[in-house]
Amino acid sequence: MRYLAHKRNDTDGKEELLIDHLNQTAEMAAEFAKSFGYEKIAYEMGKLHDIGKYSEKFQRRINGENITVNHSTAGAITACKHKLVMTAFCISGHHGGLPDFGSRYDMPDSGTFLGKVNDKSIENYSAWETEQPDFEKQIVPEVLKTDEFKNAFLIHMLFSCLVDSDFICTERFMLDDTVSRGGYDDIPVLLERLNAYTAKWGTPTKELNILRSEIQKQCIAAKDSDENLLSLTVPTGGGKTISSLAFALNYAVQDKHKRKRVIYVIPYTSIIEQNAAVFKDALGAENVVEHHSNVTFDPKKTSSETVQRQQLACENWDAPVIVTTAVQFFESLFSNKPSKSRKLHNISDSVIIFDEAQMLPIQYLVPCVKVINELTEICNSTAVLCTATQPSLDKFFGECKGLSNYKIPEICRENPEKYAEKFRRTEFVYDGNLDDDELVFRLQNEEQVLCVVNKKEHAKKLFSMLGESEENICLSTHEYPAHRKRSIEKIRNRLNNNLPCKVISTSLIEAGVDLDFKTVYRAISGIDSILQAGGRCNREGKNNRSDSLVHIFDTGEIISCQQKNASVARKIIEKYGSEIYTATAIKEYFDELYYYLKSGNDDDFNYKNIVKKYQRFQFKTVANDFKMIDDNAKTVYIPTEDNKSLISELRNKKYTKKLFRELEQYAVNLYLWEFEKLDGASAIEIVDDEFFILADSKYYSEKTGIIFPDSGLGMGLFVGI
Repeated sequence: MRYLAHKRNDTDGKEELLIDHLNQTAEMAAEFAKSFGYEKIAYEMGKLHDIGKYSEKFQRRINGENITVNHSTAGAITACKHKLVMTAFCISGHHGGLPDFGSRYDMPDSGTFLGKVNDKSIENYSAWETEQPDFEKQIVPEVLKTDEFKNAFLIHMLFSCLVDSDFICTERFMLDDTVSRGGYDDIPVLLERLNAYTAKWGTPTKELNILRSEIQKQCIAAKDSDENLLSLTVPTGGGKTISSLAFALNYAVQDKHKRKRVIYVIPYTSIIEQNAAVFKDALGAENVVEHHSNVTFDPKKTSSETVQRQQLACENWDAPVIVTTAVQFFESLFSNKPSKSRKLHNISDSVIIFDEAQMLPIQYLVPCVKVINELTEICNSTAVLCTATQPSLDKFFGECKGLSNYKIPEICRENPEKYAEKFRRTEFVYDGNLDDDELVFRLQNEEQVLCVVNKKEHAKKLFSMLGESEENICLSTHEYPAHRKRSIEKIRNRLNNNLPCKVISTSLIEAGVDLDFKTVYRAISGIDSILQAGGRCNREGKNNRSDSLVHIFDTGEIISCQQKNASVARKIIEKYGSEIYTATAIKEYFDELYYYLKSGNDDDFNYKNIVKKYQRFQFKTVANDFKMIDDNAKTVYIPTEDNKSLISELRNKKYTKKLFRELEQYAVNLYLWEFEKLDGASAIEIVDDEFFILADSKYYSEKTGIIFPDSGLGMGLFVGI
């Protein structure tokens, strides 16, 4: 009998033999797993993953009968019989997702691993042995590690190898090998491009450019480092974007390292496009893939082949340079879903740059640190914590490594205080408490000023008090991304043309948005946030430092989760005064903050006890619990003149991956209570019970973004975190 894996019933009826699919998947999975030394285990997974298709009932189904067959559990049951636990786990979830371990009393419909492998109703699939008669002789025993977190991590990486190879092999057959993958420049070529790009700058003559060149040279000199975990501490304005790329590429080409790609992990989507644009300019747009919620691919600007290749690369990160968000990166590492997990094996053999590392989520700090550590210890990757305000993570990584007094090696080893002082272009001033009237009065008397506060409501109020004017502008997450880009460009143009510009914002503007104000006001918050806000003041050093003031002020308007950060910041300001920018002050701030936050409970930096659940193979539960962004948010699409055809496709239920990727440029994420306000005003059109369109244009303004019913705040633009 000919056993089939796939049949193109909807087209030409072409058939794929099951043994061919198993062999191809096994070989590809093994290749993917080479970087962490588990190619033999991955090969076994590939050979077993679809053996449930050997059942008579499945073969009837693939030949057109309308019947349901569970074919994904058989391989897991067989793996268990051979004591291949990791293999069994991966196979059990290769369609629906990695399950929780469960208990021996679980029934098959429980969805747990033990429930699945104890299922006695699986269709007879014994014919697999006739096509793989020597399998038992070739079995490579699995040796579990004593560290349970490492075992769970390895299962996740092997799962990635299996599901990605299964996706690709199936895709190749169904599309007749027309899928265009790869074809990128390799790392040595990218390094040549970067060198040519920086050579255009010539020999620096201005002091700041000389210092930037010094930093870049130190980054290049660190290429021979034997460390897989490093920090890169560069003051704001020190050129860390290009310097970190120079380190990554020079390090990656060394024979003893041979990294395949560079992955940039950036905290906010609002700055990711800015950094990606620099990389594309230096390395060629075809080699850089952005993977975040605001990305879109424009076939008018890029060849259709390149667009297709970049869309596919977003699924499994096989491009040489990936630019993504911390949310996408870490939630993928803790996801149990095949679609999110298939990229994970390609994080192996990479240099991973964590830009603005101080913004790693404190509530998930321990699980984030642990997976970074596993990537560096197991997956032949190198992690770089890159920031101007380096958090004190030595102790956290030291605990992972079992080392006391561990110190993360620094790439830029020259006196950090020297660079902090040389790049200081502002003076920090603590103004004490400022009420809103006094604050607005001061802002009105400035020409180009940024005011950063902690709450959206406070930002709205201040903006309303400033009054409606072309010079009063803000950014807002209540604007759809394409709109927000226009707002940022408007601010930049006014600043560059020396026009009056007053911006009210929350902290979204702080991390890397390349804007240059004469004066900045920052409501009390963490020292890192204050310094990041200060980085938007006199950014290019055009004005005297003494005239470029960053005013820190107290206000009653502060988010509850920021209270401790602000309290510790007040102590540091009291002790160090205007010198809060020094490395000593920053270290003391983070040391004090982490000590202050630590109450003696294991979950202070391990929200919902993620680590313990992960170690117990509770993969589905962990995926549901690890949410860096509130998953109660609702996405609402805003109709515009530019997206009429896209909205029409959505209304007509012509769902495609391409449609939703393009619609993301017009999406606004709302908290549940915000969504309910609009829904209560009949302003939301619901498609298929899960897609939402703003139905009434009066609730969206090109000046304000989303307008809520009865807000009573007039016309204002404001930023939300």
